[in-house]
Amino acid sequence: MRKPFLKWAGNKFRVLPELLPLIGTPRRYIEPFSGSTAVALNVNAEEYVLNDINKDLINLYRYLTNPNDDSFLKYCDELFCPENNDKEEYLAFRKLFNNSTDTLERSRLFVYLNRHCFNGLTRYNSKGGFNVPFGKMKNPKCPVNEMMAFRMYYLQKNHRFVSTSFEDSALYENIGSGDVVYFDPPYVPASDTASFTDYAKEGFTYDQQVQLAELAESLSNRGAKVIISNHDVPTTRELYKNAEIYSLEVSRSISAKGSSRKKAKELSAVY
Repeated sequence: MRKPFLKWAGNKFRVLPELLPLIGTPRRYIEPFSGSTAVALNVNAEEYVLNDINKDLINLYRYLTNPNDDSFLKYCDELFCPENNDKEEYLAFRKLFNNSTDTLERSRLFVYLNRHCFNGLTRYNSKGGFNVPFGKMKNPKCPVNEMMAFRMYYLQKNHRFVSTSFEDSALYENIGSGDVVYFDPPYVPASDTASFTDYAKEGFTYDQQVQLAELAESLSNRGAKVIISNHDVPTTRELYKNAEIYSLEVSRSISAKGSSRKKAKELSAVY
């Protein structure tokens, strides 16, 4: 299994043995919430459409997979030195990231922040500022080998990295038989106290969860296979009542306290 180079809350690497057989070998693989691309890296498709609302993420992927320039890796690696593994330095780099409008600089800093912040979380405040605290990592390294593997993998594939809303019809143009759409949206809270703070500054509402379920049925009616991951709770069972449901338990790895890391029930809804 190929591993993503970014630390990523909720990435699907651990459940790939259950997920990949549901996906199969599509003609076109579309992932509207691609995140770290842990799934796409292990799907054998003819074409990949990988979207994420987080423009910092998609810009990073575009720079990394630029076929005409391989200098981005070294540019990222330069930030990884002992003197930069310090709270004050981290906060300075975080401020630089939040104030910068240079997409190349932001992409480089995104890799640094991902490896130095608390648990590799990606979280923005309502103003769009990255606000994850310093992670106190012992000796963070730039994931050069993993980044090079990511670069080479996608350069050999027919792929597009896109940053738009999951509702954007352009993602699903000419969709039909042989295509697979995999939705891995921000999850419905597992309990009243488990509301996950916003990954993107726009957040993700219950109305959008309903919209996504309706979109999944619409795409299925056009001939595509559609799969959705989410928490296995009464709300999602109702949302995906017209799908075939597969339930599984997943170990949680994002928590402030190690003692509170436990298994959670998730589901895959297949249309």
